[in-house]
Amino acid sequence: MFRPGRSIPLRGSAAALCNNLSVLQQRNLTHFGVVHGLSAQLLSAAPEGVPLVQRQLHAKEGAGVSSPLITQVHWCVLPYRVLLVLTSHPEIQMYKSDGSVMVYWHALDSGDASLVQAVSARGIAASGHFICVGAWSGRVLVFDIPAKGPHIVLSEEPAGHQTPVTDIATEPAQGQEATA
Repeated sequence: MFRPGRSIPLRGSAAALCNNLSVLQQRNLTHFGVVHGLSAQLLSAAPEGVPLVQRQLHAKEGAGVSSPLITQVHWCVLPYRVLLVLTSHPEIQMYKSDGSVMVYWHALDSGDASLVQAVSARGIAASGHFICVGAWSGRVLVFDIPAKGPHIVLSEEPAGHQTPVTDIATEPAQGQEATA
């Protein structure tokens, strides 16, 4: 049931994208992330709804592409760490949970994309020590995340769709508890 609470203002606006809100509850803070074009708006708030920290995170420029358009921001809670994942048109970037340090960058393969297809990623989910990201090609990129460090590995790329993947969800395996 909806209960109105305090409004928490963002410095910028949120793009009109599906699933354009990521929330992470950590200790006594709630972190919010939304996408607006070339940046992700990150906000941390105390339990009373008082904003404490706001920052904009811009996707790093890579592979000769300037100012990539961000398509999704999502916190992935793994057994030993939390990563902030940004997807965009040509790449996937993974950061420490506060967005301060990039720990991994992955360029999307344009493969046999036609001129009208946008090479992009969208749909992010964590399961166990894996992060799964949907791609324009219909593939799901599965990254194996170590307990610490930047040695993230693309472990598999199963193809299962003829159209772009736009959202992914996971559920806990039998015997595991669901996380919020």
